Amino acid sequence: MKYKNIIAIMIILALTGAACNDPYNENDTSDPDYVTNDDTREPTELDNWLTDNFTTPYNIQVKYRWDNSELDPYKNLTPPAVTKVQGVMDVVKKVWIETYNQVAATNFIKEYCPKQFVLVGSANYNYDGSTTIGTAEGGRKVVLFVVNDFDPHNNAGVKQLIHTVQHEFGHILNQNISYQPEFKEVTAGNYTANWSSVSLSEARARGFITSYAMASTDEDFVEMIATMLVEGKEGYERILACETNTSSRQLLKKKEQYVVEYFRAKYNIDFYALQTKVQEAINAIAPGEPVEERTPLFDILGYGKDSTAIRFDFNFYSYPSGFATAFFTDFNLLTTKGYGLDTYFRLYYSDETHVHLQLHYHTNGPGERIYYVANFILEVFQTEDGHYGFWYVDNDENARMLAEDYGVYNILDFFAGYTYDIEWERSSCPTSSFVGFYPVSNPNEGYTYGILGN
Repeated sequence: MKYKNIIAIMIILALTGAACNDPYNENDTSDPDYVTNDDTREPTELDNWLTDNFTTPYNIQVKYRWDNSELDPYKNLTPPAVTKVQGVMDVVKKVWIETYNQVAATNFIKEYCPKQFVLVGSANYNYDGSTTIGTAEGGRKVVLFVVNDFDPHNNAGVKQLIHTVQHEFGHILNQNISYQPEFKEVTAGNYTANWSSVSLSEARARGFITSYAMASTDEDFVEMIATMLVEGKEGYERILACETNTSSRQLLKKKEQYVVEYFRAKYNIDFYALQTKVQEAINAIAPGEPVEERTPLFDILGYGKDSTAIRFDFNFYSYPSGFATAFFTDFNLLTTKGYGLDTYFRLYYSDETHVHLQLHYHTNGPGERIYYVANFILEVFQTEDGHYGFWYVDNDENARMLAEDYGVYNILDFFAGYTYDIEWERSSCPTSSFVGFYPVSNPNEGYTYGILGN
């Protein structure tokens, strides 16, 4: 017995000595009760700050002293460095609480906020190889992991932290008022427990904003909330333009509509206004790298410039309904006359002030197919306020036959019937060549786009 006791004492002493080399303890030598969770201790300056900013106004407890009962005892986790706590929670306050305060009802945060934040220094590693960086439990408690890696001056780090908070708060909102059941049908059948093995690019190609969104409909909904808020309108639209296809973009836009309507109908919150406030708060704390400025469009588009034409092709691109209706009206009219209208056409500069709307068509009857090129000539003009328009001034014989003999002039009317803002497509990738045509009188419904070419 004595031998066993001596061995036990030696083991305890060895473990005690090892603990002295714990870097997390070394960070907090001025706080000897750091991991004891002793509620009778005198409050520190940090404790008072947390009380003033979270507990008193919102009844939120921020727990950073180590208490293993709050966490999974079977996970190897580390305490947060005290020096990181205020930086983390200051960002939470400014980007989460204060932005909601600006757009929601006066007592919204007080009513729906979790009542406890628990901070953990390390990530929570899962058995499937993934990591958990935040959890929400029963609408009452949020656990934030990886606190020790946080840098309030790093834009990506701030966005990751706020993504976690917005994600978990989204769960809390859903636990109070469920989201629309129709949301579950948008990508039904594509959810998987093996989401961690799906790449981000593959997830977005299948209509999910992140890989984790594929875990379940609940995770999908709150990942939409979190991503749209932390990326902002421009960043979110850039994701859709650069990292999705036509089909998955439509799925994500449908999900976006459900999120926006949920916030409006259930909580009387303008989601887009909230999105703007969150972006302003993030950029005030940790501005991101500026998106590279694009070369002004008409510096490279025009007669004698790098690109002399704007091309359209219904075989490769999905166009807005108004533009598509104009094309297919012409397409169907010409079909009834025994001709086929090619899906490819273009606007090209013939000189500095004129463009040709050039359509291609062919015979559909028996015998050898005959091909035609039709040119409608348009004069380009610019208004005093910077808008662009096209005057229809002439045509060649093939174009005359299309318009006068067959009534094929809807695409012509589309371009010659409006005044446009012509600019880089507003939702396109920074490196894309898409050019947007936005009718001044109806920029959303009448909008279309083409791609630079020659």
